[in-house]
Amino acid sequence: MKTMKSLVLMSAVALIGSAGFTACSSSDDVAVNNPRYNPETNEINANFIFNVSTGNTTRQSAAATQATEDERFRGIDNAVLFSYKQAGKDGKHLAALPDGGKMDKRYDLSEILAPNTIDKNNSRRVIETSLPLNTNTLLFYGKAIEGTASSADVAKGFTAYDLYGHLDDYTPAVGEDLSTANFELGRRMTPESVSSFKKIEELLGGVLTSIMYTNLTNGRHVDIDASARPSNDENIPAYGFDVAASEYPELVWADYANSDTKSPVETSHELYPLEKKLADAYREMTTIKQSAGELRAGSGLALEQTIQDLWSVINEVRCAIPLNKPEVVAKYFAERVNERLLEYFTSTVLPSDGKSVTGVTFRSTDHIITSFANDIWPSEAGTKPTGFDAIKTVSLSKFPGMFHLPSGATHLAFDKTKQMFSYVWNYNTSAVGNSGGFTVENYYYPAELLYFGNSPIRVSDSEHKPNTYPNGVANWDDDANWNPTDWTKNSHVTSSTQSVAMQNDINYGTALLKTTVRYGAAKLKDNNHAIQKEKDPSLLDTDEPDNEIEVSGTSFQLVSVVIGGQSKKVGWDFIPKTADNEVGYINDMAISDDAAKIPAYDESGAKSSPNYTLVFDNYKTSTTGQEKVYIALELKNNSGKDFFGLHNIVRNGGTFYLVGELDPATVADFVWPTHHALPPYKADGSSIQEKRVFIQDFMTSADFVIGANSLKYAYLTVPDLRYSALTLGLSVDIKWSTGMNFNDIILGGN
Repeated sequence: MKTMKSLVLMSAVALIGSAGFTACSSSDDVAVNNPRYNPETNEINANFIFNVSTGNTTRQSAAATQATEDERFRGIDNAVLFSYKQAGKDGKHLAALPDGGKMDKRYDLSEILAPNTIDKNNSRRVIETSLPLNTNTLLFYGKAIEGTASSADVAKGFTAYDLYGHLDDYTPAVGEDLSTANFELGRRMTPESVSSFKKIEELLGGVLTSIMYTNLTNGRHVDIDASARPSNDENIPAYGFDVAASEYPELVWADYANSDTKSPVETSHELYPLEKKLADAYREMTTIKQSAGELRAGSGLALEQTIQDLWSVINEVRCAIPLNKPEVVAKYFAERVNERLLEYFTSTVLPSDGKSVTGVTFRSTDHIITSFANDIWPSEAGTKPTGFDAIKTVSLSKFPGMFHLPSGATHLAFDKTKQMFSYVWNYNTSAVGNSGGFTVENYYYPAELLYFGNSPIRVSDSEHKPNTYPNGVANWDDDANWNPTDWTKNSHVTSSTQSVAMQNDINYGTALLKTTVRYGAAKLKDNNHAIQKEKDPSLLDTDEPDNEIEVSGTSFQLVSVVIGGQSKKVGWDFIPKTADNEVGYINDMAISDDAAKIPAYDESGAKSSPNYTLVFDNYKTSTTGQEKVYIALELKNNSGKDFFGLHNIVRNGGTFYLVGELDPATVADFVWPTHHALPPYKADGSSIQEKRVFIQDFMTSADFVIGANSLKYAYLTVPDLRYSALTLGLSVDIKWSTGMNFNDIILGGN
């Protein structure tokens, strides 16, 4: 998101009356000569005065989140105030929903402050409203005025929702019924986009299935004109042997990989070199070790890079000189694969003379749909997918980014029985046996900047002008600035009351994550040895050493921050609802240019500029402590080198994910506010002071470190951040800035 200030932005609200207030319904107590008193409603008109401090920290940006004092105030709209009479509880804030959930009166204040109308030195605004007699509690809700995306942001693919956050529901209450309060994170996917998303996955999975099902003649195999095959009339005699058209066997590509290292043409012989290339390529494409938690990237960009590698191997075989009959068949088989690839992809360097293929991109989606309709399909896979007209104009290269999702939000599976590629929809990527159905529908925008005030009141029998109130949070919270002979703390509206002040500050209803990234070493090792050892257990420990990348200030770039464990809905106190509540990921894609840059390693610990993301409080009712939160950093490899991550190769120019764990139990010190209680509340109104990663109105700082071995734990797609069966790639030091601070979060271990 846009960079927010460290939002210590605490607001205070005052209610001032120019005439008397009544506290009782008795006619003896009513100030009948008060021109602001309405005997029919038992209410008194008052000047509603509130004080806002903009001096705290929260992209989303500092401007979107008001993270520093230098950022301009965004204003407050959709403001709602509730008044309530808590019987016998003067001096108490609202600790629980009132009986029946009903507050006494609701005030819809609309846009209460326009942008840039206040600052830390001039932070007052007065509006006129009214209060029922005996009021002793005030509840305030508001949110920052929605921002707009600049033309430069739009050119980068960002929307206003990316930059400033978005809620699907902002409901302080239906009427005065506080039990209906609901604040709900905005889904990134609409039902219409989900439908298109699934059709794109279906098409891409179908294309891969058809390519990998390339085969030779007859029966269930593709029919190829016999006259097009190499024969005695072509170049075969030059190799010293004959292969007649009738000698070409019925083969599917899997036959090379599934033949237990034996040639599918000469079953008593080991795979010949050209056959082995085909076998290895098939295995690399289709062997997805889901039982080990492997994630295979399924984005358009990842597929283009994968096909480029595959095509280069095919071109080597297609242009090689065969040394025997099985290799002639392999060479011809590669030609069939090449023809199929040309139906779906184009390249900068076209396949010829066995050279590597480069610059691979999808052909137009309309053309791909037509080619797929005419292409082969394995009978084991069931009915061939159709019905792609609605997506024929999309750019497959941009999938799934066109849905404002991270590139790793979609990943592949392969069914050996069906000979079929598909995309995992309801997935469990941690391989821990959960039965939950996490999908792309569980990706949310960051939260919006929200305000929350819950306070008893001060009253005075004197009239006070707006400029006589304490200015700023520190002054407002200091009782010494409220004349005790004039003001009564912890009181209620009475017939003699002239002025009312909201005793506690208005604070942020959302929490804030501040993310920085740095290198923990000048040289980073990848996972090459472990991956090669898995393929060939005979390798010695000294064989196939890990590759090293010497990092500079441009080696890796922060692309997005994915935050796990976020409840979609919070209630009246901005604490997650316990019933019917989805848990998903907040994905912050609007990383500022400064925050995206990770400076070169130095001993002083140089780090990126902060990125700020608005989130909800993650408190959970629990007898075992508060939950850990897992965060995945999406990074782009600009190092100029490919490297091996946890399961797969990360190409230069590709993206990958490193995961860090934020454990509130590791943070020793946390200072709870003394001037007001934070939700959730105990029955007596005090705060349930349980440390958790995200606490409303507080900023959690996470300093992520890409350590010497972090790349060994790089994922190609977003892991399931709900579960602890994750391989951590980041070390993190967490702190709360007036919130938790997590420092030195090493990605992937030390």
